Parts: sequence; C-alpha cells; structure tokens
Amino acid sequence: MICKIVIAVVCILLFFAVATYAQSSHRALHSDASHIGDWHAMGLSPCAWSVPLLKPDHSLDVDQTIDLLKQAGFRCEIAVVGGNPESWKDFKRFAAAANSANIDLWPVILPPSEGSSQPYGHDYVGWAEAFAKLSLEYPHVRGLNIDDLDQGESRETFTREYVCQIYSTKRKINPKLLFVPTIYDLDRKVADRLAGCVDGVWLWWVNLEKATGLPSFLENSKLAAAGRFPIYGGVYAHSTSWHEQGNPVPHVFQQTLESTCEHADGTMIWNISLAPSDPLLEITKRFSPGSSAPLAGRCGQSPGMLAN
Repeated sequence: MICKIVIAVVCILLFFAVATYAQSSHRALHSDASHIGDWHAMGLSPCAWSVPLLKPDHSLDVDQTIDLLKQAGFRCEIAVVGGNPESWKDFKRFAAAANSANIDLWPVILPPSEGSSQPYGHDYVGWAEAFAKLSLEYPHVRGLNIDDLDQGESRETFTREYVCQIYSTKRKINPKLLFVPTIYDLDRKVADRLAGCVDGVWLWWVNLEKATGLPSFLENSKLAAAGRFPIYGGVYAHSTSWHEQGNPVPHVFQQTLESTCEHADGTMIWNISLAPSDPLLEITKRFSPGSSAPLAGRCGQSPGMLAN
C-alpha cells in the first residue's frame, strides 16, 4: 500500500514538473526572439487593408478614410505606396493623420515582381531608412512590409544577405519599426533564410472557396518558424486574379477569419470595404473588442495561450 502511495506521489510530481517545463519552454522560445518588438504587433483584432478612398483628383482621401476606420472600430490600417510619385506624399499625410487618430499604419512597398514604388524604387534599403525616420516622427507607423517577397523575379532580389541589410538599416535608426514581409508558403528552409532578419511575416491564405486545411497550414508554418518570429495570417475580402468569380461568400470569410484569429499571431484583411452596408465588414466588426465573436479582441491569442 505504501509503495502504491509513493508511486502515485512520484507520478503527480513528475506530471507537474513536465507541465512547468513545457510552459517555461514555451515562454523561453518566445523570449529568445529578443529582436521582436511585439509578438502581437498587428493588434488583437483584425487589421484593415481597406479599399483606397480617392478624391476626384485621384489623391487619397485621408480624412474620410480615418473617419470610416474609426466608425468601423479599426485601430490598424495597411496602405500601399505605389508607383505614382504622389503616393509617397499621400502616405506621409496619412501617417500624420493616423498618428493623431491613434491608428497604427503599415506601409506596403512593391517588389520587383509587381512594379516599383516611388520615389526609392527598388532601393529597399533606402525605403527602410525612409520609413525608420518617418516612424520617429509618427510612432504609429508601426512597420514596413515588402509585398510578395518570394514571387517571380523578386526571389533573385531578396537574398538572405539583402533581407538582413534591410533589417539592420531600419534597426539602427528605429528598432521599434518592424520589418514584416509578405510570403505565401513557409517551410523550414524559408524560415531559416528569414530568421534573425525579420520581425515577423504576413502569410496569406489564398483559397477563397473554403477554410478547410487553414488551421493545419498555420500550425505547420509555426513549426517551421520554431518560435523565431511571429506569423500574421492574411485573409482576402475581395476577388483576386485567381478568383475572379467575386468576393468570398460571407460564411467562408467568417470561417477563414475565425481560423486565422485562432491559429496565427494576428490577422490582416485585404481589400476590406469600409462601406457600412458591406456584409464582410459586418462580420469583421464581430472580432473587435467587446463584440460577439469568441476571439473578439483576442486575435492571435488561443485559449491555451490565454491560460498562460
């Protein structure tokens, strides 16, 4: 009888020891990534990559965009700096307004496979320097994204050495500015190439027809990253060149958003309309703090993570 009690006590102690080690290992895995400024930098509710609102002269309507973002409850916005030289001026106006409105702003720069953002073109080190300096003036400019890092001819440009140069350039000026490029697939080889030279990645789910397989896609990507950088999941709210049939249907969009919020470290929504009547915007609002979705205001924080 005494032997059985001793064995039971030993088993209980062993269980708690393993659990404690697992929790500490999980925390250590994240804390070892000391270069990462914020594991949930995209926020705990979806970040809008909204359809641009333009004035008759084709410049960005900054005031209307800020008003509609606030009405929809967004605290994070993504904006492309395009090939038109006026686009850079628009972005700087947008940065000032977003900073005053306490809305985080993430610029997107075009890669060689998509064209050329102006005025720095394909000088991505120059872009890193420009945004790092701008973020010192406007702290709500949170990070820099280069779109489609591994697509087409862009693969030849963004070697590990060049990616690390972009990272080190912005870090010397403002370590709080985050470099988070776009990719579409993440295996161990890609993760090894990026680790130490990015503050995270935007990883997009391109299937607009269904969300089946998305949790595994994100979890396997996390295994490849091995805690070295966060993974932010991208969700499409608009038709694309490979899905010209139209926008995703509401229930598929909701399922995709739910899975991304649960299994990624944050969420972005591409080409979300800010029109109050848009059904996909109504679904997105449910993920804002205090709303009805189970992970409202907690995107990137699974129940297990919240328990810790």
